[in-house]
Amino acid sequence: MKFLTSRTFLFMVLILLQLIILVALLLEFSRVGSVLYLLLTILSVLVMLPILEYADINPAYKLMWLLLIIAMPLSGAVFYMLLGSRGIRPKKAAQFADIEHKAAAAVQPDGCASRALKQFDRGLERSVDYLSTYAASPVYQATQSRYFATGEEFFPVFLEELRQARRSVFMEYFIIEEGEMWNQTLEILKEKARQGLDVRVIYDGVGSMFTLPLDYDEQLRAMGIKCYAFNGLHFSWHLTDYKMLNNRDHRKIAVIDGEIGFSGGLNFADEYINRKERFGYWKDTAFMLKGPAVYSLSLTFLRMWDFVAGTETNFRSYLPVNRFEEEEGFVQPYCDSPLDGENISENAYLNVLQQAKDYVYLTTPYLILDNEMVTTLCLAAKSGVDIRIITPGIPDKWYVYYVTQSYYATLLKAGIRIYEYTPGFIHAKMYLSDDKLAIVGSANMDYRSLYLHFENCCAFYGGHMPHDVKRDILRTMAQSHEVTLQEAQSAPLYKWVAQIFLRLFAPLM
Repeated sequence: MKFLTSRTFLFMVLILLQLIILVALLLEFSRVGSVLYLLLTILSVLVMLPILEYADINPAYKLMWLLLIIAMPLSGAVFYMLLGSRGIRPKKAAQFADIEHKAAAAVQPDGCASRALKQFDRGLERSVDYLSTYAASPVYQATQSRYFATGEEFFPVFLEELRQARRSVFMEYFIIEEGEMWNQTLEILKEKARQGLDVRVIYDGVGSMFTLPLDYDEQLRAMGIKCYAFNGLHFSWHLTDYKMLNNRDHRKIAVIDGEIGFSGGLNFADEYINRKERFGYWKDTAFMLKGPAVYSLSLTFLRMWDFVAGTETNFRSYLPVNRFEEEEGFVQPYCDSPLDGENISENAYLNVLQQAKDYVYLTTPYLILDNEMVTTLCLAAKSGVDIRIITPGIPDKWYVYYVTQSYYATLLKAGIRIYEYTPGFIHAKMYLSDDKLAIVGSANMDYRSLYLHFENCCAFYGGHMPHDVKRDILRTMAQSHEVTLQEAQSAPLYKWVAQIFLRLFAPLM
C-alpha cells in the first residue's frame, strides 16, 4: 500500500502510459499517427510556456519539468499539472491565505526587543527585519530557552512539562507512530482531556499514513482529544485540491498552556529517542521556550487548526499571561507556507550565509541544493567564511543520499568542509553563525522543505543558545568522517551515472 500511494508508483504508471501511447502511435502511424503527434507536440508547448513564463520558479525546477514534458509529452504534462504547476492554485489555498492574514493581524511586535537587538548587533538587523516583515514573526526578549542535543534529552523534560499542564496542550507533528514515545505521551494527553483541559493534536495525513490507523483521528476524538489529520488522501470534487497532496505539514510543535513551547527536528516515533534502531544512532535536536515568544508557536499551530477544523480562533486570547525569569538573548520563532509564494525558510538560510563574517556550521539530513544555495555557499567560502556541513553517515533513503553526495565535489572545491556523521543518521536541521546566531527547526535543505512543505524554525540571537548549539555541532564533527575531494571524485561509474539521472529529478525528492 505504501508503494501504491507513492510518487514513485505514480511516476511508473505515467511512464507505462507513455510507452503505451508510443506503441499505439507506431502501430497506427500511417493512419492517425501524424495528427496525434502534432496534437501531443502542441500540448507539450502549451504546458511548457507557463513554466518558462513564471519568474518565481527555481531554474532547476523549470529544467526538470521541461525535460519530463519533452520526454513524455502526455503523461509528463499530466504529472506537471497534478504536482508541479505553480499557476494552478488549490481552491483551499485562498482559505488558508485568509487565516494567515488574520493571524498576521494578531501579531504584536515587541518594539523594545527590536531596538535592543539592533543595539546588540546591527549586522543581524536584516535577518530580523526580513522575518518580521515577510513571515509576520516578531523578535522577542524575556524568553527562556533550552537546547536539547538528542531526543533522549528532550523527551523526559517534555513529559514533565506535559504532566504540569493546567489549561491546554497543542501538538502538531509530521509523523506520529505508536510505540514507547507516543504511548507515554498519549496516556498523559488522555488524563489531561479527562481533567477538562483543551487538548488538540494535528498530524500529517500522509506522513503518518503507515504509522497510524487510517481512522486514528477519530479514535483520539473518542478519547476526548480534539484531533485532525492534515490533508490525507481523500476524494474532492475540486481537482485543484489534489495539488495540495504535494504540500505536507512537516512542522514539529508542542505548546503547553500557551506559555511553554517545544520544537526542533523531532517527530513522535521511537527512533527519535533511540528506543528503536533505524540507520544506526538517530541524532536529532530540539529546543524549549518559556515566555512571550511562545505566542508565535501558538499562532503557527492555531492557524493550521483553523484550516483543518474549519474554526475561527480569537488569536489574541492566547497571548501568554505569566512571566518567567528573563535571560539574555533574543528569540524569533517563524513558520513557512508553500501557498504564499515566499520561500521563508530558504531565504532565512541565505541571509545567514550572506551576513556571516567568520563561520557557518550547518547540519541537514538531506542536501539537495538549488542553484541559488550552491552559489551562495560557494561564494561565502571563497570569500573567507569557514563553512562546514554535516550530513548522515548512514542514509535513510539511498537515492537521496546519492544526490546529497553529488554536490560534494563542487562544494569541496570552493573550500567548504563536509562531514558524514559516522554513528548513523543525523536528522537535525540547524544553522550556526559567528557565535551569535543559531537556527533550529524542521526545515531540511531540500526542495520539498524549502518549496513544498509547511515548516517552522526558530532563530536565536546572542545569549547561550548559539554557544549550546556550537558545542553540540563540534562534538558531532568529532564523531564524523571528513570527506576529501579525492573521495568525492572517486565514485564508481554506476554511481556517477545514477547521480546525474537523479539530480534531474531532485526537485521531486
